[in-house]
Amino acid sequence: MRGARWIGAAGLVLATLVVGAGGGDSLLRALWPAVVAIGVIVLLKEAALGLACGVAAAALLLAGGEPVKALRLALADHVFPAMQGPWRIGALVFTLLLGSFAGILEKSGGFESLLRRMLEGGKDATRRLLGGVYGVGLLCFFDGLASSLLAGRIARPLADRAGVSRERLAWVVDSTGSPVACVAFISTWIATQLSLIEQGLKDAPFKVEPYALFFQSVPANAYCLLTLLLVPLAIRTGYQPRVMRRCKAMVPEQTETAAADSARPWVVLVPLAVLVAGILAGFPLLAGERIDVLSAEGWKRAFSGDAGPYALVFGSLAGWIAAMACFPSQRRHEAATAAVHGAGALIPALVVLILAWSLGSMFSALGTTGHIAALLADGVPVGWLPLMIFMVGSSMAFTTGSSWGTMGLLMPLALPATVAAASAAGLSPEETRSLAAMVIGAVFGGATLGDHCSPFSDTTIVSALASGCRTVDHVVTQLPFAGMAALASCAAYALMAAGMSSMLATAAAAMALAGWVGLMKRR
Repeated sequence: MRGARWIGAAGLVLATLVVGAGGGDSLLRALWPAVVAIGVIVLLKEAALGLACGVAAAALLLAGGEPVKALRLALADHVFPAMQGPWRIGALVFTLLLGSFAGILEKSGGFESLLRRMLEGGKDATRRLLGGVYGVGLLCFFDGLASSLLAGRIARPLADRAGVSRERLAWVVDSTGSPVACVAFISTWIATQLSLIEQGLKDAPFKVEPYALFFQSVPANAYCLLTLLLVPLAIRTGYQPRVMRRCKAMVPEQTETAAADSARPWVVLVPLAVLVAGILAGFPLLAGERIDVLSAEGWKRAFSGDAGPYALVFGSLAGWIAAMACFPSQRRHEAATAAVHGAGALIPALVVLILAWSLGSMFSALGTTGHIAALLADGVPVGWLPLMIFMVGSSMAFTTGSSWGTMGLLMPLALPATVAAASAAGLSPEETRSLAAMVIGAVFGGATLGDHCSPFSDTTIVSALASGCRTVDHVVTQLPFAGMAALASCAAYALMAAGMSSMLATAAAAMALAGWVGLMKRR
């Protein structure tokens, strides 16, 4: 079966020769690299390999089907140039540093100590446990996968003793980790997000400020925000869908102990504070001009400048040093190994990022975004683009099982097409900027939704394994919650299409979602 999948993937790449034989500037030729990338990811469940095949297909099309010429063209004109510039290099360095930082914090044992302290006192063991897991997930804002692994692994024996099913634990773990990392302005996601924004809007009619655009897109990331609201709502009210209520708690193992030899909470809290403070301080310090840090206008200028990549690297380096210094002294020899393993775990993500940059450059060379913009101009009013892209992104992420692959493949297509469609519709630069921010939020939210619902997503599998339940059981019990947040998100995008601001639209959807949970609980 595995061999057949590899043959199918190779067949998709070789079919590029047939597609390119006709020449011209057809829609099929322009979209074929994306078709190859999605097909290979679906067949082999490897985002990096799928994007690499997409790059190979695009290079063959651009080189007229000559393999040697295609290899040189891909490397010289797209892959190597993709790794140039402050934002690109800063994204690579920051991601490695933050991965190393996450590895140190995980090994320190401080999160386990913190969770146990959250559970002290009170009467409702279920609420305290799930609320504590949710709190740890929010504190692990810097990486979704690390959050799922840490919270699930630490809380599993505690959930058994509290009478909480492992499926319910896996839902809290999974529904906190990725959404908070997606909207956090400091995370292993942010460098990828900012670089994709910067690349996708290079021809925009307004000044592109990646960090400012990211902040503007957060209210439009309806799915992540509503999921982060739904988790504490369901915990507080005790709401569980029927399929979740059928799951029973495991019997605690007799060998488990109620306490563990763990570090003090400050060994993670201090480095996290240094990380956040270091990045925030880096913006005015490295802005290249004198910034008045006591005024709102000064901070706006700092975030709108070109200090973003330097601030990320500066702050992450400061946080890394603090994490090493705070590591428990009796186990200091373990810190270096944890740092190396943490950085190494993110190398596949960096490969995906570089391939996404390269593929985006090739889409421009093939004229792909022009074809998509023409299709959108013919059939979709520009106000409805965020909703449509949200649905496309969630479908892609569900099919491929990769939120990173979806972001890397969809963002280079969606943003240039949005700018072109906005220009055709006669939108002003400020209106185009607002629409682009909504599209950015829709891409991120759709990628996270599809990732939550996919049975072969890495975060889905890790959340289930860390929590001690089967992946299929985790997916089935999480689907009703994801569906509620997804429907509320669609309503939010419909309100945005009607002219409401993203903040008001998402707030209205949040109130509707809260009322829905209350109604379902009473029923």
